[in-house]
Amino acid sequence: MHGATGESGGDGTAGWARAAAECLLIAAVFAAAGAWPVPDINEAVYLTKARHAADPQWGRGDFFLETPDAHGIFYVVAGPIAAAMSLEQTAWIGRIAGWALLAAGFRHAAAALLSCGWARVVAACAFSFALRNTTAAGEWVIGGCEAKVFAWAFVLGGLGEVAAGRFPAALCLAGIGTAFHPIVGGWALVATAVTWIVSGMWTARFEAGGHRSRGWAFWWHAALVAGGVAAAATGVVPALGLTAGVDAVTRAAAAKVYVVDRLSHHLLPRTFADGMIARHLLAVVAWWLLTRLLPPSVPRWRIATFTLASLGISAAGIGMSLLEPWAPGATYSLLRYYWFRLADVAVPFALATTLAAVLEDGGACSRVASCRPQWLRAVAISLLAIDLGLQTLHWPLTGRDVVVPRADAKLAAAAWADICDWVADHTPPEACFLTPRGSASFTWRTGRREVVSWKNSPQDAASLVEWRKRIIDCFSRSGSLTEMERSTISLGPDRLRDVAMRYGADHAIVPLDAPLVESFPGERLHANSTYAVYRLAGERPAK
Repeated sequence: MHGATGESGGDGTAGWARAAAECLLIAAVFAAAGAWPVPDINEAVYLTKARHAADPQWGRGDFFLETPDAHGIFYVVAGPIAAAMSLEQTAWIGRIAGWALLAAGFRHAAAALLSCGWARVVAACAFSFALRNTTAAGEWVIGGCEAKVFAWAFVLGGLGEVAAGRFPAALCLAGIGTAFHPIVGGWALVATAVTWIVSGMWTARFEAGGHRSRGWAFWWHAALVAGGVAAAATGVVPALGLTAGVDAVTRAAAAKVYVVDRLSHHLLPRTFADGMIARHLLAVVAWWLLTRLLPPSVPRWRIATFTLASLGISAAGIGMSLLEPWAPGATYSLLRYYWFRLADVAVPFALATTLAAVLEDGGACSRVASCRPQWLRAVAISLLAIDLGLQTLHWPLTGRDVVVPRADAKLAAAAWADICDWVADHTPPEACFLTPRGSASFTWRTGRREVVSWKNSPQDAASLVEWRKRIIDCFSRSGSLTEMERSTISLGPDRLRDVAMRYGADHAIVPLDAPLVESFPGERLHANSTYAVYRLAGERPAK
């Protein structure tokens, strides 16, 4: 694919070679930011689900693994790999594939806006930086192996088609993104449609795109749109089914759990971390100021329209959140659709590509500073290179034991991995565990069932309500999700026995510094410096 930059002229083989080299460099930029130790934040969620989908005997009976799936296409693709290889190997394969697809999508989008290969690589560096520092709701693109990484790759590819004015192809790519992740691709479909309407493409003549037959072009465009809709349906229909078959009270309760209890930091603006909305708005202002330095450009105008549409979606989300005091149920039901997700990526993309366009344009550079453009470029590239170098400090290289997987950030990571290795080697496959509240990688590391995990929250309404009940039963004294204990034993041996009987737990992993650990009603099987494995006394019913 090529943008409206004259790339297609000359030697086609050389052009493809340059494009491949750019993609490789951009993928390396993304790897610098995303190569955290395995498992990363959501890999323990997505890849255990994928393995269980391909091999239902693995983790059989686990509460989370057997809840309905919301990202079936990803599990179809990743599941066989996860079942045939270790989860760590699967994660690295998925990461590399994700970075490569993101690079291809980003390069295609940037090629419609930037003429020089070096500018597109600089834009990728700026995009990586902006994603980490300008989001309002904490969305991320470059990271571990999960469904939305692949969805964003297709959305970025669709942005290239938007910039070029090929809206049917843009809708098709956004539809494929929706198949992988309904929210990511779905909002991109909306913004693409808005941009198409604003651009007047509903009434203007279709561009033939090199085809002589206008009629043939019309049907080709119609086929692309239909294909996008069909692809989107494969993601949207199962997602809509997650709230089907339950009563209105359960749906309302699940929406509150999802928006208020579990994911408020992404969904409920009043809970966003301090300064995040402000920095997002500053990024919008910076983008607008940079555009003032550049001559008018139709591709940039289209991307600006898409970005403004994404900001309009965010503004709608803000407006809905203001209704919370008067209509909390309706507000939570609407806010669960991640109204701020698209702008969290569209704004960094617009900012990064506009910055690169200014650096590419000597006249624009002279309007920024009264020095030679080469000096301004050197300063900007040096700063981005420093940021790139700092990102490599979290690479899991030999001798960097201090860098731990982000999935284990709430635990003593080395001791946790050690205790899980012991569990995997010395407990029966059908064992069911009570685990510490901060654990996220237990099933990933052991293949054993656990009663509940804070991180592994289900997607469907009925299971979300059940998940909250399990969290309360295992960790809360007051019946709320505030001031919870780290371990069930801290609620007392009687409470632990009751929870274990209710949910079929026959083993537990307990922090040695947890209150009341010495009163644990069972046999200690193994311990290291931080955690102990217990077998619970008495028989436990299967769950």
